[in-house]
Amino acid sequence: LSGINAVFYYSTSFFQGILGSPVLGTVMVSLVNVIATYVALKLMDTSSRRVLILVSSAGMAVSAGIIVFILHLADVAYNWLALLAVMSFVSFFEIGLGPIPWLIVAEMFDSKYVATAMSMACIANWTCNFLVGLLFPYVEQALGKYSFAPFIVVCVATFVFSYYLLPETQGKSIDEVSKTV
Repeated sequence: LSGINAVFYYSTSFFQGILGSPVLGTVMVSLVNVIATYVALKLMDTSSRRVLILVSSAGMAVSAGIIVFILHLADVAYNWLALLAVMSFVSFFEIGLGPIPWLIVAEMFDSKYVATAMSMACIANWTCNFLVGLLFPYVEQALGKYSFAPFIVVCVATFVFSYYLLPETQGKSIDEVSKTV
């Protein structure tokens, strides 16, 4: 529900009027996605899972806020800033909210429950993916320039939840993690 699927599915329409070729914007989003995924690979083993989630959700909220702000300016001179905000949104997703939930699920459950927990996480993920993909055009039509506002709310809620309730799992046994919960 963070909004990343809206960016991936509808990026060509985002860049309509911002770039001469909206397809170029979609290609740039994909390139940034690949580069940020590589950075995430390096960070996941050296950084705290919880910190990556916090940085990711905060960065996505700020990036989405910038997108909403730029949409209000409706000034061609700031198109490059909108492009950077979308790229930033994707980058922040890839360093935390993209990969870390899959690691945390596997690290929070005893091995006999991991398959069930991962299956439930996958169902939740694909359900949210489907809902964002299906409903974003209606949200965009209803909220207009505020179409990223719900994603800001979700990212801020994720930050607050993670700050107060998410245990650190990196380098800890399941017993150690369960004692912190």
